Amino acid sequence: MPRTVALIRGVGGPTALKMPALRDVLASAGLGEVETLQVAGNVVLDAGGRGPDDIARAVREAVRGAFGFDLPVVVRTHAELVDTVSRNPYADAPEGRWVQTVFLDRRPSSPTLTLPDGIPEEAVLDGCEVFVRYPEGIGGSKLQAGWFEKRLGVVGTARNARTIAKLVAMSA
Repeated sequence: MPRTVALIRGVGGPTALKMPALRDVLASAGLGEVETLQVAGNVVLDAGGRGPDDIARAVREAVRGAFGFDLPVVVRTHAELVDTVSRNPYADAPEGRWVQTVFLDRRPSSPTLTLPDGIPEEAVLDGCEVFVRYPEGIGGSKLQAGWFEKRLGVVGTARNARTIAKLVAMSA
């Protein structure tokens, strides 16, 4: 049975979480068998009949209660992740590791996205995701997840194509 993926935004630095402790906390919150990927807030879990909003709320509350961090959570089912991969217009870009998807917590009220003039990055808003290609690398770009959040008025968290592929495999 396919599983669900919870993407916790802002894990790292002062809000670093120990993955074994996170798995235990989420399993104790009734989220079934919990797996994590990397140390970046990528969690694969059992939905247990819960909808995405309920899962996001359960993960956020469990993290806040156990670790004291109030971190936003964006949830996608396995099928939604697979669909996201199929819709990514930059999936075959030569900069593979510099292609990201910004997962949004909801559809923005405005369906348009205007990028600043004179930048090398490309981005496409499609539903609840923004697909971004960074031909010169991600580190120096102004187009980080926070930039999209401010312009679109939603919460978002970014993952690169390689991480998404691993999450698709783990949630199958």
